[in-house]
Amino acid sequence: MKFFYQDWHFDSELPMKIFSQNDISFHAHCHPEVELIYVESGSLIIGVNEEKRRVSQGNLVVCGSNDIHYFENDGSDSKVIVLIFKPELLGGLRIWPDEFQFTSPYVTSNIETEHVSKLMYSILQENNKKSLNGFAMITKGLLLQLCGMLQRYIPSLPQDKEPLEQRARMQKILSYIEENCCTEITLESIARHFNMDPHHFSRTFKSTLGINFKTYLNTVRISLAEIKLESTEASITDIALECGFSSIRTFNRVYKSLRGRTPSKLRKS
Repeated sequence: MKFFYQDWHFDSELPMKIFSQNDISFHAHCHPEVELIYVESGSLIIGVNEEKRRVSQGNLVVCGSNDIHYFENDGSDSKVIVLIFKPELLGGLRIWPDEFQFTSPYVTSNIETEHVSKLMYSILQENNKKSLNGFAMITKGLLLQLCGMLQRYIPSLPQDKEPLEQRARMQKILSYIEENCCTEITLESIARHFNMDPHHFSRTFKSTLGINFKTYLNTVRISLAEIKLESTEASITDIALECGFSSIRTFNRVYKSLRGRTPSKLRKS
């Protein structure tokens, strides 16, 4: 995903990021980096590939390389620790997991997550000691231990190639939507682009992402519009048209339905 994930600014010596965030919400996306989400408090809905669950305090979600995942905030308070890192930190791997897959990305057992949460907190604390000698080595050691614990205690099975192929196609679809979201895209045109029957495309898209194609397209457009609203002085009308909406009226209606407020309030906040 380009305008959301190109600017992580990973350190060349230690390509990872860890941060704590309240009430996270983000539309479906994927990237080669591994992403671990630990719920510190409250609850939220997280979708990973074809699964979608409410996760609560003490739960962990493991998003492996190129897993399609998203966060939904339905008004519940939540606080999560998010750890994102390049698989190469685990010994030159291109993806992780590589030769196996976890039976589920959702880890809810207190026994399993107790050790993992301690390591997540340790990495988060170490992240504040970047100026100290040995920071990168200690952090990498904690990360290796964390992934080793996940591989040891979370049930897994051999990698199934068929879901990977299906996921790869969906990744291409998501990239296509992002690259062309400002142009006119219809269900029929994108299905034709990927040589799929429109009805099959619609069913596959919704079963994977939890929302229909039109809602997802509007979500991407709104997310891009919000970036422009906060970072440019362009008028709301110009931004609406630049982001693929046919009129300011349509933009206002869609924005309010997805965000619960008008775009003008974002610019005033």
